[in-house]
Amino acid sequence: MREDKAPQSSDTSLFKRLFSYSLPHKARFLMAFMMLTVAISAEMAIPWLAKTIIDDVIVPQQFEWQHLIVLISLVMMFYVISALFTYLQAVSFRHSALLVINDVRKQLFNHVLNFSISTFDKLSAGKLVSYITNDTESMRDMFVSTIPTIIQGSLRIIAIFIAIAILDWRLMLLSLVLIPVLLTTMHLYRKISMPVFNGIREQISNINGRINESLQGMALIQAFNQEKAFKEKFEQENQRWFEFRTKSIAIDSFMLIPLTRLVSNLTAAGIVAWFAYGSLSTAVEVGTLYAFLNYIERFFDPFRQLSMELRKLQVATVASKRVFELLDEQSDKNRYPQEWVELSAPHDIEFRHVELSYDEGNLVLSDVNFVAKGGQFTAIVGHTGSGKSSVINLLMRFYQHQQGSILIGGEPIESLPEVQLRKMFGLVSQDPTIFSGSIVENIDLSHSTPNKEKVISAAQQVKAHRFINRLTNGYDHQPGHGGSSLSVGERQLLALARAISHQPNVFLLDEATANIDSETEEAVKEALENIQDGRTVIMVAHRLSTIKNADKILVMNKGKMVQSGTHDELIVQAGDYRDLYLAQKAQEENEHQNSTLGLANTNVA
Repeated sequence: MREDKAPQSSDTSLFKRLFSYSLPHKARFLMAFMMLTVAISAEMAIPWLAKTIIDDVIVPQQFEWQHLIVLISLVMMFYVISALFTYLQAVSFRHSALLVINDVRKQLFNHVLNFSISTFDKLSAGKLVSYITNDTESMRDMFVSTIPTIIQGSLRIIAIFIAIAILDWRLMLLSLVLIPVLLTTMHLYRKISMPVFNGIREQISNINGRINESLQGMALIQAFNQEKAFKEKFEQENQRWFEFRTKSIAIDSFMLIPLTRLVSNLTAAGIVAWFAYGSLSTAVEVGTLYAFLNYIERFFDPFRQLSMELRKLQVATVASKRVFELLDEQSDKNRYPQEWVELSAPHDIEFRHVELSYDEGNLVLSDVNFVAKGGQFTAIVGHTGSGKSSVINLLMRFYQHQQGSILIGGEPIESLPEVQLRKMFGLVSQDPTIFSGSIVENIDLSHSTPNKEKVISAAQQVKAHRFINRLTNGYDHQPGHGGSSLSVGERQLLALARAISHQPNVFLLDEATANIDSETEEAVKEALENIQDGRTVIMVAHRLSTIKNADKILVMNKGKMVQSGTHDELIVQAGDYRDLYLAQKAQEENEHQNSTLGLANTNVA
């Protein structure tokens, strides 16, 4: 998230925004509230009935059995009613809370899907996972536990004050003094613990990010013997989390149960003293004293429970702020027009004085000018870091250029709706992503039932049909996490088939042949010939052997376009292309000689 983002609004506005998610389910919450009211009313009637039994039956020893049986039956009935409706309101509150968090999580994930790629450069995958899972789970705890506890406690306190007022209004007025004391204690707890809980949530995100980064790069960590270094980095993050947790335990242990219990015991002692003093002048009813002590004990129950819930409330408040900060992060969904634009055919692609910087400082592309004719094969080559892939990033609108203009079919790229632009392009990257699911689902990527005929046709065009049929279960084969059961070349062919099944007008190949063997490279060459057929192909190439037949080759160096022409034109010119070509040719000849020498040595042996 942006470092310069203004601070979030007050907790009041935060809770208003949070509770707005409950409005679609207000009928369920209202029903739960009504059941809670019935449960508390039944609960509050029990001490009053106990007082009546003690003062009217037990103390005067007037055992009218019919009257006693009625009173005891009422006590049992109210216990049953209280238990039943407490269960029903708990189930209703929890189910409603799950619906709320289900809505939040869906909205959050949908929002993340519409982020620009530059946003993912700033946010690690581990932190995003923590926002969508851990933080929304903390919000769920608030709806499931904290909010019902607050509502239940408030209703209980009101009912208790009414009951105490009926028994003795003077004692009720004295009891009111307790509320500011307890509320002040809770306020101090929130103020002291908030920075600690912020630190805890931040460190959980950092730990998730560190774990995710380490797992993704485990092969590299082990290859360079960096296990100890990464272990120390993880331990540093974990130690910070431990320190914040230790502070949290110290605050909770002092300010929650012990402090509330102290006030409760002092109040009970005060009530006994009050009745003891009153007994000097008038008789004190034992049942009334019991009822007072019972109500006062019940009076502190909501504060004890709320004290226990304050920790969850603090965690949920911090988590909600983080979730809403993520939701407030600008996405690309509404940044561009929604109406489709009529484009001239074929779709020429033109860069005019385009400049791009990823960090608002160093230019990755500088004054880039070229035209890729529609229906033709245009290749982009150059040394590593020359800006080749950045051209693809701009065409896919993963990033926004700072200067110049990009035209597609004569229209500025900014004027095209997101759906129209992405439907126009079929992207194949150097490291293709293989999702969980079958081969068919990976090629089609459809939300509905995949079209198997279309999938097979696409696979046949890129020469992937043969190796797919050799797999267990063929097109229903599950390639595993990241395509672990497939070779690099096979994953690349699947990515090509995926692009073809998408039926784009323009193919964007970003070093699609960089990590494949010579046999797969030949298959890719044939696939390119098959898929071109009137379509535009823009290919960022590392191996120059794959782009000899290109209609135009663009040569880049340090973010600038330095040469342009066909292979035959550029090979006779002194420049970067000729140097690259001769260097690669010499490398291939050396590899061939080494391979031949190794084979000869094997035969001699």
